[in-house]
Amino acid sequence: MTPDPQRLQYLEAMGITAWTSRYRFVNARESERSEWQLPEAPKKAAPGERLHALLETPADAAGRSAGHAAGEAPTPDASPSEAPASSRARALLGEPPATAKAPPSALENAEAETGENDVFAPALERRDPLRFRLSLAILAERWWLILPGERPLSSAGEALLNQQLAAAGLPVEWRILSTFSWPLMDVPTTDPEAEAREGIEVFCAGQAQRNALQVDGAIVVGADGAWAGLLPEAPADGESMSWQHWPHPDDLLGSADAKRDCWPLLRRAGDHWRLAGDGAETAPR
Repeated sequence: MTPDPQRLQYLEAMGITAWTSRYRFVNARESERSEWQLPEAPKKAAPGERLHALLETPADAAGRSAGHAAGEAPTPDASPSEAPASSRARALLGEPPATAKAPPSALENAEAETGENDVFAPALERRDPLRFRLSLAILAERWWLILPGERPLSSAGEALLNQQLAAAGLPVEWRILSTFSWPLMDVPTTDPEAEAREGIEVFCAGQAQRNALQVDGAIVVGADGAWAGLLPEAPADGESMSWQHWPHPDDLLGSADAKRDCWPLLRRAGDHWRLAGDGAETAPR
């Protein structure tokens, strides 16, 4: 059974300073009464002594080294938060600040062993992000119609785009869902093209989920834009989505030859539209 003095010390350590027995077991012997002395409170050091205690003397360092050599447990080094306190203490005592030497890195240790110091890892170059805007429209609830945001369609260009859709056998039913501006955060990056491509993909996937769309194709209008090269020219491996790239309709208004050169693009888009539609109709539900 734990003696009362030790029990009281446990309770005091737990923050319970006032304790008195309230119950006594039947036929139990009364606890012996004894007196003990409480430990004296540590004497508070003078301000000057506390400042000097923050400073490490060479003798202290030598003592720790001797302890390590004797096999004693190493004393943990001072935490980084103690370094400013030591500097402030030296300033208050009028002593010059100590120059701390950083511990050698793994690369420096390797160089010291091999004698080589001319091998360095190349730093990745950071570049400004790409800057563009685009408008995302949906064509007959099946295909994306990606329009350039920096160069919106004129009235005549929009009319020509509708004529191209009709000539390709596609329905002239499209509506703009949202616009997208890049970059979201104007910070340098090591791979501007990859981050912009991922941003477009996430934006399109979010719009498809928000509007409950099953998109299996896309027509990129204005394929000469800075962002058009980020989109795939053909379906990726295992992907059934069709990507079609058309020139900006405003560039075709004054040239009959340019309109004629677009006919293979329109025919290919119509073939992919019908092929994807037949697959959707025959696919098991």
